[in-house]
Amino acid sequence: MSAERALNVFINAAHVAIVFENNGLWRLSYQQSWLAAQDAYPLAPSLPLQEHALIDTGSQRPVQWFFDNLLPEEGARELLAREARVDVEDAFSLLELIGAESAGAITLLAPEQSLGAPKLELLTTEELSERIQNLPRSPLNQRSRKRMSLAGAQHKMLIVMDGEVMYEPIGSMPSTHILKPEHQQPELYPFTVRNEHFVMSLAERCDLSVPKVTTRYVPQACYIVERFDREGVGTTLSRVHTLDACQLLGIAAYRKYTASNVSALRRLVELCRAKAATALQLYRWIVFNFLVGNGDAHLKNLSFRFEGKAIRLLPHYDLLCTVIYEKQGEHGYAELSQPLGRAKRFAEVRRADLIDAAAELGLPAVIATRELDKLIDKVTTQGEQLLETFEQLPPNASKAGELRMLRQIFYLAISEFSQQVKK
Repeated sequence: MSAERALNVFINAAHVAIVFENNGLWRLSYQQSWLAAQDAYPLAPSLPLQEHALIDTGSQRPVQWFFDNLLPEEGARELLAREARVDVEDAFSLLELIGAESAGAITLLAPEQSLGAPKLELLTTEELSERIQNLPRSPLNQRSRKRMSLAGAQHKMLIVMDGEVMYEPIGSMPSTHILKPEHQQPELYPFTVRNEHFVMSLAERCDLSVPKVTTRYVPQACYIVERFDREGVGTTLSRVHTLDACQLLGIAAYRKYTASNVSALRRLVELCRAKAATALQLYRWIVFNFLVGNGDAHLKNLSFRFEGKAIRLLPHYDLLCTVIYEKQGEHGYAELSQPLGRAKRFAEVRRADLIDAAAELGLPAVIATRELDKLIDKVTTQGEQLLETFEQLPPNASKAGELRMLRQIFYLAISEFSQQVKK
């Protein structure tokens, strides 16, 4: 029988709970001080505030699923496990290693551990370039500095931006931005930095709520996105408690694709305070993802601010065109993130499927039609203008390849899919 393991759970400076693991079963005990606080709220709807411990069972594991959802996925998770010399499925060991900085406000620390004073370490372009070159042998954030448990399959790095200067956060210093280099398999997924930068910039021009994004070459391309789960600046910077859609629905991370459907999005709408506004935002997210050819808009790519009953959808992120990475001529056969009626592939979607999705979300047909036509117009006109803007950017070693890829996004995805659902 293995020894019981424990991690203290903090939201900013408040000691909220302790999570335990013993022989593969997890349990969560809220601290009495948190239960007694007037502004206390549960970590998630599936983990309600209560005096006695919340204990997982063999088939229902809300505690384990919630915390496992904090971890990176796929190659990024395998790299961390290999470096720590633990099994990739040993979520608790991985959280012990990198739980000090996760999405939202949660900090996980071993009973004897403390974060220490907040500090910043200058990150030079030369050092960043060297670390990118060392992938996938070593993670981007060094062991001696703050490590991240942000979910997602790509390698990411926590940084603090002060103007144009980059720093690494140390101790209790929260990060302000997330940095992503090119995909770890560039032969399969080339120029993902410029892809995501273009699509996120286009989303802003189409009036979707997105965080500020930029790129930098060191000389390798890096995508930098401002964290929306932070409030304040400088010494007043604090973390905001956020949940991704898997955590909000109380499901495991491995169901991020299989459980991603319009019905699940409707359940998310019902959990939010501003239901009509949330339904409209999610509908526009569905339509935009279709028009730009994003087949990776799964449940972990939606985040919500959660403070008990006050649940609010946060800005969109991880928007990019995935269909261009299909074999030549097969982009239309790529699978949708969420089935739309009977349509499961991009080429199968018709205007009526998008209008029906709106109805399932609770939106009237007149609003759905108006928003669909508005997005079709904006994504085509703004996409063309944005492409011209990117063509005028300063030269870099990969610019020619990036522009070929951006033209594919516009002509193979945006132009074709927009025409497919026009009146």
